[in-house]
Amino acid sequence: MKKNLLPALVVCVLGALMLTPASAAAAGILDRDVILVGTEATYPPFEYRNDKNEIVGYDIEVVQAIGKHLGKKVDIVDMAFDGLIPALMTAKIDLVAAGMTNTEERRKKVDFSDVYYDIENAFVVRGNDGSIATLDDLKGKIATVQIGTAQDTFITGTGLPAEIKRFQKNDDALMEVKVGRGDFSVLNLTVANAFLRNNKTFGEDLKIGFRNKIHREGEGIALGIPKGDEAFLKAVNDAIALMKKNGEFDELKKKYQMD
Repeated sequence: MKKNLLPALVVCVLGALMLTPASAAAAGILDRDVILVGTEATYPPFEYRNDKNEIVGYDIEVVQAIGKHLGKKVDIVDMAFDGLIPALMTAKIDLVAAGMTNTEERRKKVDFSDVYYDIENAFVVRGNDGSIATLDDLKGKIATVQIGTAQDTFITGTGLPAEIKRFQKNDDALMEVKVGRGDFSVLNLTVANAFLRNNKTFGEDLKIGFRNKIHREGEGIALGIPKGDEAFLKAVNDAIALMKKNGEFDELKKKYQMD
């Protein structure tokens, strides 16, 4: 009797060993009660900490609404931006909501939901600096940027700045410009407006020199999903479609002054 059970037991054990943590997590996301959402909470109005140190923002309410539509609880995990995709790939989180653009390079590693916010980018300079008004004006300047972002990829690809300083947070990148150790910082236009409107540290000394659209057709802010989990991806996209149709996105954009 025990000999007959042994082959089946070996098959089960080998099958479990062959199932990677990422594939196991991806296969079971819709079967669990809680979705772990990774973010980087220094990116207002998309995600940031309020006066009570709670993580709030546009993206946070988006994933909470999606969780509600899916009948799931949502837990937010705050981490460095450049660690989000590795965390998703190794099943430490189930989804990324971090103002992240669905670039071609990222799509090689993870899947993305449908785009739920189209973006434009801002080049922030000191308030008394009138020398930066076009892309050509960036030549020979010192740029600052949040590491690993679409803006990092873009400004690197231009080959225009003499130097690019990379930071974990937009706050630090902007401060570098404010104190004169950088000439401009490139970041999401909505985020730039939020910093300049709501943060006295920057609003009185910095301004937007110019803005432009840098992304390819179809690229924009989307949610990162474990690669190959078609069921979870469809469920998230269905929720996004419903939220677009019933006006939830419009209400959130109005609440966070996104337009």
